[in-house]
Amino acid sequence: MNTEASQDQTVTETPGVRLRQARESLGLTQQTVAERLCLKVSTIRDIEEDNAQANLASTFHRGYIRSYAKLVHLPEDELLPILEKQAPVRAAKVAPMQSFSLGKKHKKRDGWLMSFTWLIVLVVLGLTGAWWWQNHQAQQAEIANMVDQSSAQLSQNGGQPVPLTDDNSDAIAPTDAPAPVANGQPVPLTNHSTSAVTNSATTSSATTSSVPTTSSVPKTTLVPKTNSTEPVDTANTNTTMHQEGAASAAVSPSQVPQPGLSTGPSPLPTADAGVSGSTSSVGALVMNFTADCWLQVVDATGKTLFSGIQKGGAVLNLAGKAPYKLTIGAPGALTISYQGNPVDLSKFIKANRVARLTVGVE
Repeated sequence: MNTEASQDQTVTETPGVRLRQARESLGLTQQTVAERLCLKVSTIRDIEEDNAQANLASTFHRGYIRSYAKLVHLPEDELLPILEKQAPVRAAKVAPMQSFSLGKKHKKRDGWLMSFTWLIVLVVLGLTGAWWWQNHQAQQAEIANMVDQSSAQLSQNGGQPVPLTDDNSDAIAPTDAPAPVANGQPVPLTNHSTSAVTNSATTSSATTSSVPTTSSVPKTTLVPKTNSTEPVDTANTNTTMHQEGAASAAVSPSQVPQPGLSTGPSPLPTADAGVSGSTSSVGALVMNFTADCWLQVVDATGKTLFSGIQKGGAVLNLAGKAPYKLTIGAPGALTISYQGNPVDLSKFIKANRVARLTVGVE
């Protein structure tokens, strides 16, 4: 009977019970054991109650029991076989190794994706380049068209730019032939011919010196000649003396009788009468050219003030009714100022295209 009782007692003594009995025999508390083993009190309690934690691996659980047995002086060989019978060692789960071919499939798929991405990038770059090239060709064609139109206008005008004239000024009409003489009588001088003679007289000093004074000219008669040089010289002398302010020394038409001439002397225009309005007054629009450039300027009335090509180093002054509409083939080849204020052309220069702008808008 005693043998059976001892066997039942041995079977009932689990590792947790034996550890608890050994701890109590040494007079240690669960808190003391937990501090010495650097474990939680709850872990010591679970070991003594033979409660295996679900989230704790069996290897760590066996290690805690061995440390506890060393602390309370119990042999490990007696506790570990009992522990293996209660909780056999669980096999560790090993994740299956992925096949090498699967990695190849992923890499192949990534390669196709990168190829497709690069294809899209190349298509976008190609479309962008084609769009830029079309715009560049259109600008070049437009500039060439403007140059052709300007060349056609220059050829029609005899190789000269479009003249700038004022509506109120008279054009200069130079003449080299003397006034014709009919039947030995001098031909009356009109305003147009007198203006031409005046311009030639003011540029020649020899004509003035060859005219006799009032005392040397006969007052009674004037002998007509076959040519008209003498009446022309008299008119030149009268005009020159009138401009110099020496009226007493000049021969007036009233002092020299000229049959066939008009009784009242017509007023002779000065040398400034033939100068166009663009040169007589400083224009409100000033352009300085640093290189050859095609330009067209139209004022508010629709009048074309200039249309043609200006050479580098030229200065162009224009005056008309504001605002002005400007078309510039090469904006970087000139600078513009309106009423002393510079006009900003930077956006056209950066875009590298033909400039179309309006200057003088209030």
